[in-house]
Amino acid sequence: MIEVLSNKNLTLKVNSKGAEINELKDLRSGKDIIWNGDSSVWKFHAPVLFPHCGKIKDAFVIIDGKEYPLKSNGFARDQEFTLVEKTSSSVKFELTENSTTLSLFPYKFRLSVKYELLENAVAFTTTVKNTGDEPFLFSLGSHSAFAIDNPSDYEVEFEKKTPLTNVICLENGFLAEENGKCPVTKLYGEAKPGVIPVTENGFGNGHLFTQIDSEWVGLRNKKSGSIVRVNTKGYPYVMIWQNAGKPEFVCIEPWYGMPDPDNTTHQWLEKPGLVKLEVGKKFVSDQSIFMG
Repeated sequence: MIEVLSNKNLTLKVNSKGAEINELKDLRSGKDIIWNGDSSVWKFHAPVLFPHCGKIKDAFVIIDGKEYPLKSNGFARDQEFTLVEKTSSSVKFELTENSTTLSLFPYKFRLSVKYELLENAVAFTTTVKNTGDEPFLFSLGSHSAFAIDNPSDYEVEFEKKTPLTNVICLENGFLAEENGKCPVTKLYGEAKPGVIPVTENGFGNGHLFTQIDSEWVGLRNKKSGSIVRVNTKGYPYVMIWQNAGKPEFVCIEPWYGMPDPDNTTHQWLEKPGLVKLEVGKKFVSDQSIFMG
Protein backbone atom coordinates (compact mmCIF):
# COMPACT_ATOMS: atom_id res chain seq x y z
CA MET A 1 0.00 0.00 0.00
CA ILE A 2 1.38 3.39 -1.03
CA GLU A 3 0.57 6.49 1.03
CA VAL A 4 1.00 9.88 -0.68
CA LEU A 5 1.70 13.27 0.88
CA SER A 6 2.06 16.50 -1.11
CA ASN A 7 2.54 20.21 -0.65
CA LYS A 8 3.40 23.02 -3.07
CA ASN A 9 7.07 21.94 -3.21
CA LEU A 10 7.28 18.21 -2.67
CA THR A 11 5.55 14.89 -3.19
CA LEU A 12 6.33 11.97 -0.89
CA LYS A 13 5.25 8.38 -1.47
CA VAL A 14 5.75 5.80 1.28
CA ASN A 15 5.23 2.06 0.89
CA SER A 16 3.80 0.07 3.79
CA LYS A 17 6.26 -2.67 2.82
CA GLY A 18 9.29 -1.72 4.85
CA ALA A 19 7.71 1.66 5.72
CA GLU A 20 10.04 2.83 2.96
CA ILE A 21 10.10 6.04 0.95
CA ASN A 22 9.49 4.99 -2.65
CA GLU A 23 9.46 8.51 -4.08
CA LEU A 24 10.42 12.01 -3.02
CA LYS A 25 10.06 14.50 -5.85
CA ASP A 26 10.75 18.22 -6.13
CA LEU A 27 7.66 19.61 -7.86
CA ARG A 28 9.43 22.83 -8.84
CA SER A 29 12.12 21.11 -10.90
CA GLY A 30 10.29 17.85 -11.58
CA LYS A 31 13.34 15.93 -10.41
CA ASP A 32 13.48 12.93 -8.11
CA ILE A 33 15.30 13.53 -4.83
CA ILE A 34 15.09 9.92 -3.68
CA TRP A 35 16.19 7.59 -6.47
CA ASN A 36 13.20 6.05 -8.22
CA GLY A 37 14.88 3.93 -10.89
CA ASP A 38 15.06 0.43 -12.29
CA SER A 39 14.73 -2.31 -9.67
CA SER A 40 17.30 -4.38 -11.58
CA VAL A 41 19.89 -1.81 -10.43
CA TRP A 42 18.70 -1.92 -6.80
CA LYS A 43 15.37 -3.10 -5.46
CA PHE A 44 15.18 -0.49 -2.68
CA HIS A 45 14.96 3.30 -2.45
CA ALA A 46 15.39 4.25 1.21
CA PRO A 47 15.07 1.17 3.43
CA VAL A 48 14.88 1.25 7.22
CA LEU A 49 17.55 -1.01 8.73
CA PHE A 50 16.59 -3.09 11.79
CA PRO A 51 17.59 -5.05 13.89
CA HIS A 52 21.07 -4.49 12.48
CA CYS A 53 23.00 -2.43 9.93
CA GLY A 54 25.50 -3.70 7.39
CA LYS A 55 26.69 -7.12 6.38
CA ILE A 56 26.20 -10.32 8.38
CA LYS A 57 28.94 -12.90 7.87
CA ASP A 58 27.64 -16.23 6.55
CA ALA A 59 24.05 -14.95 6.97
CA PHE A 60 23.55 -16.10 10.57
CA VAL A 61 24.07 -15.03 14.17
CA ILE A 62 24.03 -16.93 17.46
CA ILE A 63 21.77 -15.76 20.29
CA ASP A 64 21.60 -17.74 23.53
CA GLY A 65 23.27 -20.69 21.84
CA LYS A 66 20.85 -20.85 18.91
CA GLU A 67 21.55 -19.94 15.29
CA TYR A 68 19.26 -17.38 13.65
CA PRO A 69 19.40 -16.64 9.92
CA LEU A 70 19.85 -12.92 9.27
CA LYS A 71 20.47 -11.14 5.98
CA SER A 72 22.47 -7.97 5.54
CA ASN A 73 20.75 -4.82 6.84
CA GLY A 74 18.04 -6.67 8.74
CA PHE A 75 14.50 -7.81 8.05
CA ALA A 76 12.41 -4.67 8.58
CA ARG A 77 12.80 -3.60 4.95
CA ASP A 78 11.07 -6.81 3.82
CA GLN A 79 8.17 -6.73 6.30
CA GLU A 80 4.68 -5.32 5.85
CA PHE A 81 4.07 -2.49 8.32
CA THR A 82 0.69 -1.31 9.61
CA LEU A 83 -0.46 2.24 8.99
CA VAL A 84 -1.41 3.55 12.44
CA GLU A 85 -1.74 7.28 11.82
CA LYS A 86 -2.26 9.59 8.86
CA THR A 87 -2.83 13.34 8.60
CA SER A 88 -2.68 15.73 5.68
CA SER A 89 1.07 16.08 6.20
CA SER A 90 2.24 12.93 7.99
CA VAL A 91 2.10 9.14 8.10
CA LYS A 92 3.17 6.69 10.78
CA PHE A 93 3.74 2.96 10.36
CA GLU A 94 4.45 0.23 12.91
CA LEU A 95 5.92 -3.25 12.89
CA THR A 96 5.73 -5.63 15.84
CA GLU A 97 7.17 -9.08 16.28
CA ASN A 98 5.49 -11.91 14.38
CA SER A 99 6.26 -15.51 13.55
CA THR A 100 8.68 -14.48 10.81
CA THR A 101 10.63 -11.94 12.87
CA LEU A 102 10.80 -14.26 15.89
CA SER A 103 12.43 -16.90 13.70
CA LEU A 104 15.12 -14.33 12.87
CA PHE A 105 15.41 -12.29 16.07
CA PRO A 106 13.91 -13.76 19.27
CA TYR A 107 12.68 -10.55 20.88
CA LYS A 108 9.46 -8.59 21.18
CA PHE A 109 9.54 -5.03 19.89
CA ARG A 110 7.58 -2.24 18.31
CA LEU A 111 9.31 -0.41 15.46
CA SER A 112 7.60 2.86 14.53
CA VAL A 113 8.49 4.89 11.44
CA LYS A 114 7.05 8.38 10.99
CA TYR A 115 7.31 10.81 8.09
CA GLU A 116 6.13 14.41 8.19
CA LEU A 117 6.22 16.48 5.01
CA LEU A 118 7.42 20.02 5.70
CA GLU A 119 7.80 22.95 3.31
CA ASN A 120 11.23 21.88 2.15
CA ALA A 121 12.04 18.81 4.21
CA VAL A 122 10.89 15.40 5.38
CA ALA A 123 10.98 14.87 9.14
CA PHE A 124 11.85 11.16 9.29
CA THR A 125 12.09 9.37 12.64
CA THR A 126 12.28 5.76 13.74
CA THR A 127 11.51 4.51 17.23
CA VAL A 128 12.20 1.09 18.73
CA LYS A 129 10.41 0.04 21.91
CA ASN A 130 11.25 -3.09 23.89
CA THR A 131 7.84 -4.67 24.52
CA GLY A 132 9.22 -7.94 25.87
CA ASP A 133 10.36 -9.09 29.30
CA GLU A 134 14.14 -9.01 28.77
CA PRO A 135 16.66 -6.45 27.48
CA PHE A 136 17.97 -6.88 23.96
CA LEU A 137 20.73 -5.56 21.71
CA PHE A 138 20.03 -4.14 18.26
CA SER A 139 21.17 -1.76 15.54
CA LEU A 140 19.11 0.83 13.69
CA GLY A 141 19.75 2.96 10.63
CA SER A 142 18.52 4.34 7.34
CA HIS A 143 19.75 3.85 3.78
CA SER A 144 18.34 6.71 1.69
CA ALA A 145 19.47 6.77 -1.96
CA PHE A 146 19.71 10.21 -3.57
CA ALA A 147 19.42 10.46 -7.33
CA ILE A 148 22.32 11.80 -9.40
CA ASP A 149 22.90 12.28 -13.11
CA ASN A 150 26.51 13.18 -13.93
CA PRO A 151 28.57 11.91 -10.95
CA SER A 152 31.37 14.44 -11.45
CA ASP A 153 28.87 17.21 -10.66
CA TYR A 154 28.41 15.92 -7.10
CA GLU A 155 30.27 15.63 -3.83
CA VAL A 156 29.43 14.34 -0.37
CA GLU A 157 29.81 17.12 2.18
CA PHE A 158 30.12 16.84 5.97
CA GLU A 159 28.87 19.94 7.76
CA LYS A 160 32.01 20.69 9.82
CA LYS A 161 34.63 20.26 7.04
CA THR A 162 37.02 18.54 9.45
CA PRO A 163 39.21 15.55 8.50
CA LEU A 164 37.18 12.36 8.40
CA THR A 165 37.81 9.18 10.38
CA ASN A 166 37.26 5.95 8.46
CA VAL A 167 36.33 2.57 9.96
CA ILE A 168 38.47 0.12 8.00
CA CYS A 169 36.44 -2.48 6.12
CA LEU A 170 37.84 -5.16 3.85
CA GLU A 171 36.87 -5.40 0.18
CA ASN A 172 34.17 -7.92 1.18
CA GLY A 173 32.48 -5.27 3.35
CA PHE A 174 33.33 -6.78 6.75
CA LEU A 175 35.30 -5.04 9.48
CA ALA A 176 39.08 -5.41 9.48
CA GLU A 177 41.06 -6.45 12.55
CA GLU A 178 44.51 -5.29 13.57
CA ASN A 179 46.52 -6.82 16.42
CA GLY A 180 43.36 -8.26 17.93
CA LYS A 181 41.53 -4.93 17.76
CA CYS A 182 38.25 -4.45 15.91
CA PRO A 183 37.00 -2.05 14.67
CA VAL A 184 40.12 -0.29 13.41
CA THR A 185 40.05 3.35 12.35
CA LYS A 186 42.29 5.69 10.40
CA LEU A 187 42.13 9.14 8.86
CA TYR A 188 40.27 8.90 5.57
CA GLY A 189 42.71 11.20 3.77
CA GLU A 190 40.31 13.23 1.66
CA ALA A 191 41.95 16.09 -0.29
CA LYS A 192 39.52 18.69 1.07
CA PRO A 193 38.56 18.07 4.72
CA GLY A 194 35.02 16.76 5.10
CA VAL A 195 34.35 16.60 1.36
CA ILE A 196 34.31 13.43 -0.77
CA PRO A 197 34.05 13.63 -4.57
CA VAL A 198 31.52 11.36 -6.26
CA THR A 199 33.14 9.45 -9.13
CA GLU A 200 32.43 6.65 -11.55
CA ASN A 201 34.50 4.36 -9.30
CA GLY A 202 31.95 4.37 -6.50
CA PHE A 203 32.51 3.31 -2.89
CA GLY A 204 32.65 -0.49 -3.26
CA ASN A 205 30.78 -2.10 -0.35
CA GLY A 206 30.61 1.31 1.29
CA HIS A 207 32.89 3.72 3.15
CA LEU A 208 32.09 3.83 6.87
CA PHE A 209 32.85 6.89 9.01
CA THR A 210 32.93 7.44 12.76
CA GLN A 211 33.85 10.16 15.30
CA ILE A 212 31.42 12.38 13.43
CA ASP A 213 31.17 15.97 14.63
CA SER A 214 28.81 17.07 11.85
CA GLU A 215 25.09 17.40 12.51
CA TRP A 216 24.37 16.70 8.85
CA VAL A 217 25.93 15.06 5.82
CA GLY A 218 24.78 16.19 2.40
CA LEU A 219 24.99 15.51 -1.32
CA ARG A 220 25.84 18.73 -3.12
CA ASN A 221 25.42 19.51 -6.81
CA LYS A 222 28.49 21.63 -7.50
CA LYS A 223 26.99 23.16 -10.64
CA SER A 224 23.77 24.42 -9.09
CA GLY A 225 25.02 24.71 -5.51
CA SER A 226 21.95 22.85 -4.27
CA ILE A 227 22.31 20.29 -1.50
CA VAL A 228 20.24 17.51 0.04
CA ARG A 229 21.17 17.00 3.70
CA VAL A 230 20.57 14.08 6.08
CA ASN A 231 20.50 14.58 9.83
CA THR A 232 23.45 12.83 11.50
CA LYS A 233 23.43 14.52 14.91
CA GLY A 234 24.34 12.01 17.61
CA TYR A 235 25.00 9.13 15.24
CA PRO A 236 28.19 7.14 15.87
CA TYR A 237 28.51 5.98 12.24
CA VAL A 238 27.66 7.13 8.72
CA MET A 239 27.96 4.87 5.69
CA ILE A 240 28.39 6.28 2.17
CA TRP A 241 27.57 3.96 -0.75
CA GLN A 242 26.56 4.17 -4.40
CA ASN A 243 25.30 1.61 -6.86
CA ALA A 244 27.65 -0.50 -8.94
CA GLY A 245 27.96 0.20 -12.64
CA LYS A 246 26.76 3.47 -14.11
CA PRO A 247 26.21 5.76 -11.08
CA GLU A 248 22.54 6.52 -10.50
CA PHE A 249 22.44 7.36 -6.79
CA VAL A 250 24.49 7.99 -3.67
CA CYS A 251 23.32 6.70 -0.28
CA ILE A 252 23.89 8.66 2.92
CA GLU A 253 23.26 6.26 5.80
CA PRO A 254 23.31 7.32 9.47
CA TRP A 255 23.75 4.17 11.55
CA TYR A 256 23.65 2.99 15.12
CA GLY A 257 25.62 -0.15 14.29
CA MET A 258 28.26 -1.70 12.04
CA PRO A 259 28.90 -4.71 9.79
CA ASP A 260 30.24 -7.93 11.27
CA PRO A 261 33.99 -8.33 11.78
CA ASP A 262 35.50 -10.53 9.09
CA ASN A 263 36.60 -12.93 11.83
CA THR A 264 33.29 -12.86 13.71
CA THR A 265 32.34 -15.55 16.21
CA HIS A 266 28.71 -14.93 15.12
CA GLN A 267 27.81 -14.33 18.75
CA TRP A 268 25.23 -11.52 18.83
CA LEU A 269 26.42 -10.33 22.24
CA GLU A 270 29.92 -9.81 20.81
CA LYS A 271 28.83 -7.92 17.68
CA PRO A 272 30.33 -4.40 17.74
CA GLY A 273 28.19 -1.29 17.64
CA LEU A 274 24.96 -2.66 19.08
CA VAL A 275 22.61 -0.62 21.29
CA LYS A 276 21.12 -2.08 24.49
CA LEU A 277 17.41 -1.48 25.07
CA GLU A 278 15.96 -2.19 28.49
CA VAL A 279 12.47 -3.60 29.04
CA GLY A 280 9.77 -1.01 28.35
CA LYS A 281 12.24 1.60 27.08
CA LYS A 282 12.28 3.42 23.73
CA PHE A 283 15.12 4.40 21.42
CA VAL A 284 14.49 7.21 18.94
CA SER A 285 16.57 8.12 15.90
CA ASP A 286 16.19 11.02 13.50
CA GLN A 287 17.35 10.73 9.89
CA SER A 288 15.37 13.67 8.48
CA ILE A 289 16.04 14.92 4.95
CA PHE A 290 16.39 18.62 4.10
CA MET A 291 16.46 20.22 0.67
CA GLY A 292 18.27 23.47 0.01
